[in-house]
Amino acid sequence: MNIKTYLGFDVGTKRTGVAIANSLTQSAKGISVVTNHKDGSTNFKGFDEIVNAHNVDLFVVGLPFDKDGKEQEMTFIAKSFGRKLTARYKIETVFIDEYLSSSDAKKQLKYNHYHPNANRGTVDKLSAELILQTWLEENL
Repeated sequence: MNIKTYLGFDVGTKRTGVAIANSLTQSAKGISVVTNHKDGSTNFKGFDEIVNAHNVDLFVVGLPFDKDGKEQEMTFIAKSFGRKLTARYKIETVFIDEYLSSSDAKKQLKYNHYHPNANRGTVDKLSAELILQTWLEENL
C-alpha cells in the first residue's frame, strides 16, 4: 500500500496556514503558520523546512472566491502561490474553493471555547486544516 502525503495551504497576504494529511488516516491537521516577508513576498525558507520534513505527494491550495463565486484579488494571489509551489518543489498543486474556511475556523475555535478574537495564526492553521479536509473528503 502506497501512503500519500498532502499539504494544504490557507494563503494570506501576511501569513499562510499549513496543514498535513495522508491517504491512510484521511484526517487533516494544522501544523504551522509561515509569515510572509515584511514586503509581502512569500517566505519560501519557512516552506522549505516544512516541505523538506515530509515526503509530500501533493499540495492543496484554497482559492478564496467572493460570496457570488467570483474571483477576487486573493484568488489570484493564491493561484500564483500554487504555481510557485509547483515550480519550486516539482510537486503538483491542486486548488479547491475555500469559501468561508476562515469564518468556519473562527466558529470552531469559538465553539471550542477559544477566545473570540483567537490568534490569527491559530485561525490560519485551522483554515488550512479545513481546506485540506474538504479536499480529502471530496477526492479520496
